[in-house]
Amino acid sequence: MRIAVFSDIHGNLEALEAIIEDIKNENIDDIICLGDVIGLGPSSKECLDLIIDNKIKLVLGNHELCYLFGFNIDYTVTTKEIEHYKYIEASLSDYEKVFLEKCPLSIECKYKDSKFLFSHFLIKDKKLKYPFYSTTLLSVLKDSLNDVIKRSDANYIFIGHEHNSFKVEVDEKKLIDIGSSGCVKNNITNYTIIELGSDIEVMKKVITYNRDKFIATLKEKDYPERKNLAKKFFGIEIE
Repeated sequence: MRIAVFSDIHGNLEALEAIIEDIKNENIDDIICLGDVIGLGPSSKECLDLIIDNKIKLVLGNHELCYLFGFNIDYTVTTKEIEHYKYIEASLSDYEKVFLEKCPLSIECKYKDSKFLFSHFLIKDKKLKYPFYSTTLLSVLKDSLNDVIKRSDANYIFIGHEHNSFKVEVDEKKLIDIGSSGCVKNNITNYTIIELGSDIEVMKKVITYNRDKFIATLKEKDYPERKNLAKKFFGIEIE
């Protein structure tokens, strides 16, 4: 069995199209997206529709949760970013909303003696509208990160959210952040393939996408905080 996983597309339709097209050639049995399909980039609706049309399993990221429950659930959202969230909300229809309302916070599966957990980030409390731990777990609270991993009953934990990929292993439990497939600053994107055979193998597949088209779309669509977001997350200067 082979599972394809990607995360944090963030409105980069061209990267998503390239990933889906490449997956078709990889004999993949299941596809999971770890959230944050929407926000930041120019094509949130188009990306989400592509996820739906291709029947890709989606777990909710913080951007989807802010769309469903309001940006005030995330205390890190700044005053300037509020208008961007309002724009995203206005761009989506009931079609996308109904789909997102049915999406889970996590997906679990088991292979032989190993349990796999897929979520946007480490979950502190599923009852909360913003259920994730703070990203300070990855920096000033690294000891707490190890404790969270130890308490999980999963052998492999796959997350996104932090756009730079990394791996942590604690007591033979593996936390794998696959990074962002959409917030990239060149024409290279990636996704992860999990191969479940006699052994468990986790591989990153690196591919190219049509960045020129992405830049053209980004410059064509005017939306709140576009210039700042384009520079910070995609490395693109807009005059």
